[in-house]
Amino acid sequence: YMKLHLKLITAMLTLVASFAANAHPLGQHAIATKSIEVQTFNEETWAELLKSGPKPAAYMFITTYCSVCPGVFKEIRDATLKSKMRPELIVVMMDAEGPNALRHASHFKGMTQLFSFDGYEPAIRSTVDPAWRNITPYVVLIDRKGGIQKGVGSPTSQSLQQWLQ
Repeated sequence: YMKLHLKLITAMLTLVASFAANAHPLGQHAIATKSIEVQTFNEETWAELLKSGPKPAAYMFITTYCSVCPGVFKEIRDATLKSKMRPELIVVMMDAEGPNALRHASHFKGMTQLFSFDGYEPAIRSTVDPAWRNITPYVVLIDRKGGIQKGVGSPTSQSLQQWLQ
């Protein structure tokens, strides 16, 4: 009986040690191959990005509680990997800032920029699209000529092909 308990305790300690060895240091997550800093997204940011931001680019507006957002980001990222174009893949976190945004951004491997809302969320959201009803992920694809496609959820394969031409 004691030998069984000892074996169980040993197995549990080995399992805990294995998790600890693979865990990130407190407050640090690997989110991409290059260092990402959280940039501010306020009521003026969208107009500035439309005027002089990168093209082509995908902007994905997300919340920390959005369960489908990482999967939609991966679909967009994977589409770019099959293309000759290397557009910017930009995540805009609507409900977390600073280090907290970085922690949640670990689900978006391959992103090239990270923004977080700074200010009154409904006002900032209306600068992006006054008709947007706060459903995430909200995706904006800007092609190399400045053409814009907007929508909630996964873009269609046709939209992705058009964006990447």
